[in-house]
Amino acid sequence: MSKTVSRRRIAMRAPAYAALATALSLTMLTAAAAQTQGADATSQPPPQASPACSAAPPVSTAPGAAPVSASPACGQETPPPPPPVIDNTPIGASSLSSLDLFSAGRETGLGTDLWKGSSAAIARQVIPSLDSAQLSPAGALLARAVLATTATAPDGAGTDAVLAAERVKALLDLGDAEGAGMILDRTPGLSASSALSQAAAEVALINDQPDKACAVGEALSVDRDGIYWLRLRAFCQARAGKPDLAQLTLTLANQQAPDPIFGRLMGAVIAGGGDPGPASLRNGLDYALSTQLKLDLTPALAHASPPIARKLAALTPPPPPPPPPAADAAQGAAPGAAPASALVSETDILSMLRSAPDYAAYLAAAKAEQPAIAGLVQAKAPLTAPIALATAAIAAGDLADADAIRAGLVQDQISGAAPGDLAILDATLAAAHGKLDSPTLDKLVELGQQGEGLARQRIQIAAALDFALGTPMGPDARAAFASFGLPPSRLTVTRLLTLDTAADLGLKGETALVSLQIAEDSGAGGPGFADRVRIVRALQRAGLAHYAQAFAVEGLVQLQGR
Repeated sequence: MSKTVSRRRIAMRAPAYAALATALSLTMLTAAAAQTQGADATSQPPPQASPACSAAPPVSTAPGAAPVSASPACGQETPPPPPPVIDNTPIGASSLSSLDLFSAGRETGLGTDLWKGSSAAIARQVIPSLDSAQLSPAGALLARAVLATTATAPDGAGTDAVLAAERVKALLDLGDAEGAGMILDRTPGLSASSALSQAAAEVALINDQPDKACAVGEALSVDRDGIYWLRLRAFCQARAGKPDLAQLTLTLANQQAPDPIFGRLMGAVIAGGGDPGPASLRNGLDYALSTQLKLDLTPALAHASPPIARKLAALTPPPPPPPPPAADAAQGAAPGAAPASALVSETDILSMLRSAPDYAAYLAAAKAEQPAIAGLVQAKAPLTAPIALATAAIAAGDLADADAIRAGLVQDQISGAAPGDLAILDATLAAAHGKLDSPTLDKLVELGQQGEGLARQRIQIAAALDFALGTPMGPDARAAFASFGLPPSRLTVTRLLTLDTAADLGLKGETALVSLQIAEDSGAGGPGFADRVRIVRALQRAGLAHYAQAFAVEGLVQLQGR
């Protein structure tokens, strides 16, 4: 199963390709296609991104904000990158080992045998859907690692250029533009695949490297009259100062598939002025046209493609910190200590956390409030809801402050906290630190037999997530645990069997993909608790313990924070 590559445009950050494509004409590429260059794309270190200066005009991303340059600042010393490995051998002209399209990537700790024994059919089902999936942070973490890994492809997928392009699209939309660029720079047979070349062109456009995108289009040796390539060619001809040719190419593109948005933007570029209308950020071509026309990108942000939205968000300068209160400055606060009046009140922090309508909003609030929580911890301020603040600190990745809050807690001194709350916090901290804490699990099982309703179910779910991580449980505790009632699973028996079998066989790639397939059906909040427990257990058994912990911590935080 694959999706049309033109549905979503892709971005890339990788240097040195423009020089190659400029130096080689299409005729030379065709003649050289029969020669094997002998360079193994997996044997070279990945090139380091070196952004070009003045690649795009300043853009405004927020009303009243200072202009944000669409390109990184110049003037910084950057070590010269090693030359990228470029292999324009047509697909199918060399051995599988030199054309394995999954061998380009980076070391992620998952190993080059990530896909050993995994089903290529499952890869074709799942990977194309990941570029539009709403994944929770734990799911996105797993997806980025799996997609970026240098590994031998699943059997039968090593020369699947469409699947390779979908892999890059998904990786880019999940926020790893550098990884996407690295893969494309080291992918064999790029010019012989329209899908991969379109990915490379879109990556270059979104990374403010239009000349590089034009070089990719010029090097392409197949499907040159496709609609995407006609539009890119019109853009490149206009950039080269050939408005008549650009207009002719635009006319051909409009005859094949009219696009009013591209047409009005491209028409303004060709005309050298006029009213182009509002900016568009649907894809790399629209972005390149909008920046060349120096349009305000702010109105188009709501409909920007994910990689463009992430790029512009990263370029938006943070607001300046508020000045210290005059009263504290006059009193001469101790160096390094936060003035009392500068601390955000615990009430305000809790209000922000509790007003979040869903888990994604809660996570954003926790990250935003992390400095305020750290300030309260540093000041040793008395806390009325320490478990809520410690949980928010864990969600924000601040384990040190969460540990500091926990160190000061004694069960009978925690206001507004039920007995199970401290045990769930301990389980969350243990999972976040990658530790197996049997006493905490025993406590959860004991408490899970008490009480009733949602409070009891929360404790039972926490025990199940902890147990799924492989925390040892005694025979009496197992007997009690067997009587627990978790919410029902949403999964079919066949999906569960597929997941369990992949984990039992140690098929890391397949276990990860089936887990992601389950996770993407659940949205940005992640899978339900019963399904999450099965994912945690499967990832743990398959040798993906780090990602099992991420899913477990995410679920435990939701038990406390939501």
